Amino acid sequence: MDIFGSKLRELRKEKGFTLRQLADMAGVDFTYLSKVENDRVPYTPSADTIRSIARALGTDPMDLLTLANKLPAELESLNSHVQARRFFARAQQIAAPDDWDALLDLLEKRSAKRHEPEEDS
Repeated sequence: MDIFGSKLRELRKEKGFTLRQLADMAGVDFTYLSKVENDRVPYTPSADTIRSIARALGTDPMDLLTLANKLPAELESLNSHVQARRFFARAQQIAAPDDWDALLDLLEKRSAKRHEPEEDS
């Protein structure tokens, strides 16, 4: 059985949603969603559809995108670090546009400090 479809069904049932409820919340046809859950479509949903489903389920889209092999290669290394995922998820929730420059400056300073030669005492 398809891992993506069975995980989707498991998450839906954990939330207590019917197929119709989840489909409505995610903006997809419930018969399509049923086919995805039962591995009756020859492809996984698009990345945008997976994100909509994840939002409706209140789950991390990266988990579902990874299961569906839809995670962009540029994000694969970040996805493997729980702390990086937590950082970006939280930053997305609270960061203002000018915070990104401040965060980048902070990271650059920390990196430079790590690479400074140690002084002899």
